[in-house]
Amino acid sequence: LVLLIVFGSLVAAAMPILLAIVAVPVTLSIVYGIGQHLSISIFVLNITSIIGLGISIDYSLFMIRRFRDELAAGRSTSDAVGWTVATAGESILFSGLIVMIGFCAMLVIGVDIMTSLGIGGAVVVTTSVLAALTLLPALLGVLGHRVNSLRVPFFSRLTMHIPHAGTHSSQEQRRSFWQRWALGVMKRPVLIILLVTVLLAGLGWPIFSISLGSTSTTALPTTSEARQGLDILNAQFPETNIQLVSIVVQTPHGSSMLTSVNLVKLDSLSTWIAKQPYVTGVISLTRIPATSGTPTLTEQQLSTLYTTGAYSHNPAIAQFVASTTNGNFTLITATTNAKVDSSQSKALVNNLRAGDKAEAQGLTVLIGGDQADSLDFNNYLYGNFPWAILFIVVSTYILLLLMFRSVLLPLKAILMNVLSVSACLGVLVFIFQWGNFSNILGFTSQGFLDSIIPILLFCILFGLSMDYEVFLLSRVREEWLLTHNNRWSVARGLEKTGGVITNAALLFVIVAGAFAFTSIIVVKEMGLGMALSVLLDATIIRVLLVPATMRLLGRWNWWLPGRPLPPKQEG
Repeated sequence: LVLLIVFGSLVAAAMPILLAIVAVPVTLSIVYGIGQHLSISIFVLNITSIIGLGISIDYSLFMIRRFRDELAAGRSTSDAVGWTVATAGESILFSGLIVMIGFCAMLVIGVDIMTSLGIGGAVVVTTSVLAALTLLPALLGVLGHRVNSLRVPFFSRLTMHIPHAGTHSSQEQRRSFWQRWALGVMKRPVLIILLVTVLLAGLGWPIFSISLGSTSTTALPTTSEARQGLDILNAQFPETNIQLVSIVVQTPHGSSMLTSVNLVKLDSLSTWIAKQPYVTGVISLTRIPATSGTPTLTEQQLSTLYTTGAYSHNPAIAQFVASTTNGNFTLITATTNAKVDSSQSKALVNNLRAGDKAEAQGLTVLIGGDQADSLDFNNYLYGNFPWAILFIVVSTYILLLLMFRSVLLPLKAILMNVLSVSACLGVLVFIFQWGNFSNILGFTSQGFLDSIIPILLFCILFGLSMDYEVFLLSRVREEWLLTHNNRWSVARGLEKTGGVITNAALLFVIVAGAFAFTSIIVVKEMGLGMALSVLLDATIIRVLLVPATMRLLGRWNWWLPGRPLPPKQEG
């Protein structure tokens, strides 16, 4: 429906869908081949679907609109195709490379799920770009002016009319709106920058309280049979709700755990663990549970039994020792009422790890369990994340520097992207971590975001958000090279791309936003995050912040060392 409104004809509206129909299945077939040799995450299906549909529609939209503009300017079909590929095609190539940079950065993380998502994303972007630069121009060359055929009466009245050469139409009125908008924004650039920055900072503020965790069965909808069974189990058998912390203790130099010296150290460690907040019980060699069928014995009595070997005559104690101790190793099990991935549970594991060196008195202590697993995974994940960020920022800057021949424009674009992604993550914390709008979106808040979501969204959105920056600035640069008038170039650039960017963003929001209504919470977070970021980027950033900052920078937008600035022309 949106494509019909945008183009007003069935032929033009069908072409973006056709490109997506080609790009996504081809990508999945390639991923299938890769999957025969590597482990591929099931979420690759979601990523390739969202990205493939979204950018295929985006790229084809820009190509078709530019092609229709060139036809309207009086060019022949072959010339129109040539100019379209030389202008919009170049932008698509650079845009695709920037999006691919984000996916390739996932390979730096070193975690299987991120590697497979990075491979799937890079493949779908490559396929979409190749289809946009080969299949689409070929189709346009075959169709020519017939790209405007099969007009839909109602929608063709809503869309922008594409005139023949030398005529005047509502296109000029529509374009004049974006020109007036840009000129209005550039009259008060400082005020606009302050207001937009405050708005984005406000949206991103919740990110400072972000909590990360690993998705469990609670991520399933309550209608799921597996979720219902688990809820019944937890309700009828409360002990299944108890979280266990496994503490492996090793004596130095291979000495037996059952010596009196080591048992004293072990008892001291067990006592210290029992005093930690949120610990409800401790089981160890010196703290045998009453449920094991053994009589209540003091620490001294147990020590005597262990050191003399007399414990082996008591079947219950002998079985307990065999299940917890082997040579110089033993297991301490602590129970806690803190929920996995809650702040209390994370603090407990961190406290145990921080204090075990002093309390163990020479014993080697290793902390395990579900919470420790989750913390270690997240620490490893985010330990490599700075390298991925560095790779994205440096590579993106170099590509934009080559494309725009400017030092400051790439830096400005990167800073704006950081603002956009931060605002997006802040809104996700507000919704999914704090539980707002859970009844509308149909989920149960787990009190945290899935740990892969911030990295995934940063890597993907940094490239996707740059899409619209590339398309806008490439058109601005065309005007700048003709006039060397910064203010007029920005106004003309937004005039020629404002409507296209808005339509493309709306289409991507529809595609990505649809995934917010799936049943799995991690897919909801991913879909809504992409939709929010693109919406913010195409509205607040591109139509407000970009014109305002470019107005302030003036001729310095196009500064490159070794190249003199042109004379100032701001008429």
